[in-house]
Amino acid sequence: MKDHAPTSFDMAEEASYDELKARLAEKPGDPLLLHGIAKAAFVQGRFDQAVGYAGLAVRTDPRAEFHVTLGLALLRLGHVEAALGALRVAVLTDPSNPSAQLALSEVCEAAGQLVEAEAALRMALDLRPLEAGYPLVLSQFLARHGYATEALTMARRATRLAADDDVTTRQHEATLLNATGDHAAAEKRFAEICALRPTDPAAWANHGAMLFELGRLDEACTALEEATVLGLPTAETLTNLGLVHMALGYLDEAEKDFSKAIALRPGDLRVILNQATLLNDLGRREEAADLFRQVMQNAPGTVDAVRARFNLATVELAEGQFPEGWHDFEARRLLLQPLPRSDLPDWDGSPSEEPVLLCGEQGLGDYIQFLRFVPMAAERAPIRLLVPDSLATLVEQSVVLPIWKQIHESGRLKLITSASDKIVVAKASLLSLLSLLGVGRPSEAVPYLRATPSLVLQNTQLPRIGLCWSGNPGYRFDGRRSIAPNQLEPLLEIDGIQWVSLNRGQAPSGFEPLPEDGDMAATAARISTLDLVISVDTAIAHLAGAMGAPLWLLNRFGGDWRWAEGNWDQQTGRHLWYPQARLFAQETADRPEIAWREPVARAAEALRSFIASRA
Repeated sequence: MKDHAPTSFDMAEEASYDELKARLAEKPGDPLLLHGIAKAAFVQGRFDQAVGYAGLAVRTDPRAEFHVTLGLALLRLGHVEAALGALRVAVLTDPSNPSAQLALSEVCEAAGQLVEAEAALRMALDLRPLEAGYPLVLSQFLARHGYATEALTMARRATRLAADDDVTTRQHEATLLNATGDHAAAEKRFAEICALRPTDPAAWANHGAMLFELGRLDEACTALEEATVLGLPTAETLTNLGLVHMALGYLDEAEKDFSKAIALRPGDLRVILNQATLLNDLGRREEAADLFRQVMQNAPGTVDAVRARFNLATVELAEGQFPEGWHDFEARRLLLQPLPRSDLPDWDGSPSEEPVLLCGEQGLGDYIQFLRFVPMAAERAPIRLLVPDSLATLVEQSVVLPIWKQIHESGRLKLITSASDKIVVAKASLLSLLSLLGVGRPSEAVPYLRATPSLVLQNTQLPRIGLCWSGNPGYRFDGRRSIAPNQLEPLLEIDGIQWVSLNRGQAPSGFEPLPEDGDMAATAARISTLDLVISVDTAIAHLAGAMGAPLWLLNRFGGDWRWAEGNWDQQTGRHLWYPQARLFAQETADRPEIAWREPVARAAEALRSFIASRA
């Protein structure tokens, strides 16, 4: 089996163009020689001569393959209608010739006659059902025209028929699997290609990119670094490697990767956007903001410009530029899935006597953080608050708090778990409320969540400290915010503490675990029994903050905008969102295993003082 799909025109010739012309001088008018010269001319890109000699050949011998050559040469010269005529003659002359069917499909596609083009490809496949190249060509056609599912079916058929060392079919199938979201299956195909082509940098680059999509960061890093060693790295490979290094927390290495990518492709706005994102993470916000504005200015109306505007918002919010930040923060809506109820218009914040649907977007942390602004929205319009299932019980328990009680009892706020309410007239995201309501700097509103305290306590005579050391591992950049358990030893070696796990799953030895099947209400109930919560930047930190529980945040270098200096009151030193929060942040951009040492040590020292003061 050939290592490529069959083409509608195979130009392999033993004799050269000049040799064939010399033979033609001896046998003038020989149709086989005329056709051979036409094919040789085609290979050399001399399509006008290919048309001439093929035309002479068909005058004396109108066989199908001569018309194929004539039709394809005419197509290359832009004579689509004439090419169609020649190829239809070829198919009529020899309908069982798969090359004629392939050529007809190519010309029909160029003419925009897609139904006929597909029919010709399927006829060619019927003629050669056991050769991998024919379903491959059909799959490529279907993929070009948006039929991804059907294209993938044909690609799988091609791979099953292909030789064990065939790369082209596997590459095509892997690309389609990636495009349709089946990253795990795509990764397996890319791994096979690496095994077949172990010295091919492109194979390793593709495999590394797919491993990154799957969150297998260490493997992705190895594959992408292999790609850079085997050949001159491309800007795409270096950019992907930079993103992997960012996700691993190797920020210095990521900066070098992006700089090399920019050197290879100066002015590439996508690379610049990634570089700006890294600079923002490095705390070099002014440089990052300049690059974000450069992308916005040079690529207006593109997805890259929207991403740049959203990222600029995070710079502005980190620096406490709230009015500008909330305005640019709205760019995220163009990047995310639509809100529920596409039949409803977006609420513009205007007063209304008809109910408005409010809902979250993605993470529970964001939902909890922006929940505090619902009472302000209820002053403008009756609110139907769509609550995620995992938060429903907790929010229901919290409406007795002063911030909620009046609007809930008045009927201006109703909690719902389905968006099917027919009386709502508009919708909005919780994260849009500050922009819609014209709120600048956030004000203190805690506590605005509460839960029924847990009835089962262990070792209540000891200080109870809750610890959350990791977030959702499915988040691509979780490795930067989470802490390996062995790095927490300076905290865990402190005596006289009842440690409580605030992570789901099996708790470490000596920890009181969370309820296995509990929702956020159960977690909140456990937090209500604690003397202190120590957490990385996850929903647990927001939950403890919203409850008014003492919170110590272990934060990565750069960190999220909501923990940056612009979100702290510079006079009181209190956090604007959660006044009881205390920050223990990485001070350097070193690798996580190094960067976490100092803030964990400081937190341990503070914890000893905390325990001593309670004694």
